[in-house]
Amino acid sequence: MPDCPRRWLPVATDGGRFYRVFENLDELVSVVETARGVLVSGSCVVPRGHVLDLLDDLRDAMPAEMEEAHGILEQRTDILVTAEDEARRMIADARAEAARLRAEAQDEAEQGLALARGQSESMLAAARTESQALAQAGRADYERAVTAGRAEHDRLVSETDVHQAARARAQELLTDASTRAERMVADATARSERIGAEADEYVETKLAEFSTTLTRTLRSVEAGRGTLRVRQPEQGPELFDQDAANR
Repeated sequence: MPDCPRRWLPVATDGGRFYRVFENLDELVSVVETARGVLVSGSCVVPRGHVLDLLDDLRDAMPAEMEEAHGILEQRTDILVTAEDEARRMIADARAEAARLRAEAQDEAEQGLALARGQSESMLAAARTESQALAQAGRADYERAVTAGRAEHDRLVSETDVHQAARARAQELLTDASTRAERMVADATARSERIGAEADEYVETKLAEFSTTLTRTLRSVEAGRGTLRVRQPEQGPELFDQDAANR
């Protein structure tokens, strides 16, 4: 395969139609590049028949897709108009559908709002009724609690008075008992002191009497001993010794 200029890129496809297109293009380029130029001009002289043959062959080698694309290009105005009409129709349908959905949503919202209002009013009425019932029950409980509290207060006050009276009586009895005990202790102390004094006096009296009696006895003994001493010389030594032994 001959070398192609860098601006052409041959592509092999089924049937080699694209390859023929690039071959014809390459040959046309070669003809123009090797053509004889015209003096003082940028033009050149090319063989007309050969160039026309190459162009015919190039047109025959063009794929059907290019012809279809050419037809589409020719019909693009109609296609654009049709597309714009279709777009307008779709936009109109979308707007109509949106309006319908908006209307349905608004109707559903109004129905839901009405239902919610009805339920809210029913719940509010039920809540008011229940609140009144609870308030009455609470008021009754409060009155019962107040009555019970007052009764308990009166009972506690009564019991407190009784306890205070009992405490006062106990204090009186304790004071009286303390007074009696102190008086009894004082009496017992005085009596004990009196008995002690009497006992001391009795002991002193008895001791004095005993001392007197003892003195008299001692005097009698001394007198008796004196008498014995006077009699001993008369009895003799033997009698004296016998008396001493007996003592």
